[in-house]
Amino acid sequence: MQYYDPSSYRFARVYLLVDCNNFFCSCERLFRPDLVGQPLLVLSNNDGCVVARSAESKALGIPMGIPVFKIRHLIKRHHIVCFSSNFSLYRDVSRRIMSILERLSEHCAIYSIDEAFLSFSHITEEEAIAQAVKIRNAIDTLVGIKVGIGIATTKTLAKLANHHAKVARATTFGICSVLQDLERLTLLKAQPIDAIWGVGRCLSAKLHDEGIATAAQLAAQDQDRIKRRYSVVLMRTVAELNNISAIPDEDNGSGSDDEGRAPSYQIMWSRSYSKRLTTIEELQQALANYGAAACHKLRNQHQYCRAVTVFIRTSYFGDGPKYSGSRTLNLSVPTSDTREILGYIRQLLDAIFRPGFHYSKAGIVLSELSLSRTYQADLLATDGSAQQLRSERLMAAIDRINHHGHPVFWAAQGTQQDQAFKHQKALSPRYTTHWDELPEIE
Repeated sequence: MQYYDPSSYRFARVYLLVDCNNFFCSCERLFRPDLVGQPLLVLSNNDGCVVARSAESKALGIPMGIPVFKIRHLIKRHHIVCFSSNFSLYRDVSRRIMSILERLSEHCAIYSIDEAFLSFSHITEEEAIAQAVKIRNAIDTLVGIKVGIGIATTKTLAKLANHHAKVARATTFGICSVLQDLERLTLLKAQPIDAIWGVGRCLSAKLHDEGIATAAQLAAQDQDRIKRRYSVVLMRTVAELNNISAIPDEDNGSGSDDEGRAPSYQIMWSRSYSKRLTTIEELQQALANYGAAACHKLRNQHQYCRAVTVFIRTSYFGDGPKYSGSRTLNLSVPTSDTREILGYIRQLLDAIFRPGFHYSKAGIVLSELSLSRTYQADLLATDGSAQQLRSERLMAAIDRINHHGHPVFWAAQGTQQDQAFKHQKALSPRYTTHWDELPEIE
């Protein structure tokens, strides 16, 4: 009599979710090995809020997104080391990791700066685990970043397995496979409902009210009922928890930006200010910088926008007068021209600015994005194709100049390039992207 050997079964499609552990903090430790074991925090652009925590900081109970002024006592008491966000460093380390993943997989779909889904066809569990070990060791050796890897037949299960691989690293060594039903059911019973990919706080509360508290209980629900009562998205989640792939693969080919990521649906650029802004000139300069950066990203993604939004507000805290204002302008002709968008930003700011307030945050949003400049023209409008061509050539030339390290900026941005609005007192060097900031050995 022959017995079925589950280890020899070849799965049609297997997903590996590779996720870097505490990525921003791990990047800071790459060139500061003296900080290993110390609690770390990475702060937002103006050192206002916590955007990343090391495992040691999480153990102290510091929540994500909390304003820094609320935890000053914890920072001092536990000697927590704080860093300003160094996105030049983080993006470059991410690029190196993703290039390794692309070389070691059949298909790599970049999900975020520190996560990617890899897929393999007709592979056994043993081969999948061996591939995961190879990937984990390659990233650790070549880059120096620890990763967790979840292995499953669906993306939702791979996310859950990845979470377990990281939180139980002492026993999983950073790799968790739920390809077999016993391991899958064991994991689902142990995971709370809010640990599932796509189940947010409000949805989690509603499910709890129905007595659905674990991933296993959600997986046991009737899919049609979930669709009627909640949404088709949650129905797909239920299917994925039951080993039925319901989330399509995203193509990183045509229509993606230069880094292989899918184009954005909108681009937002904003910042909070510890030093409050009181004049329209200060706000105009800050918003012009955000607009120029957003337009550069827009062109990198080969997109055009048809709506521009500007918003400003005072702080939620304190006893001073409160005000917030926002306005959106819909464009008749899609554009990615920085000159045009900076003009629209000025118009919108003029409409919403109110004197006498101390503004703590401002930002812009480019929305209604498309990969094509096709639009319905006015029958009485003149042909602007020649002007559009000149605009695109000018923007392309400016982007090429900026790419080579000699930035061209617009007069509306001010001569100090927004330095007056940057408060990054704990910014680490850009070790891997700037010659004059290379680490020195004494």
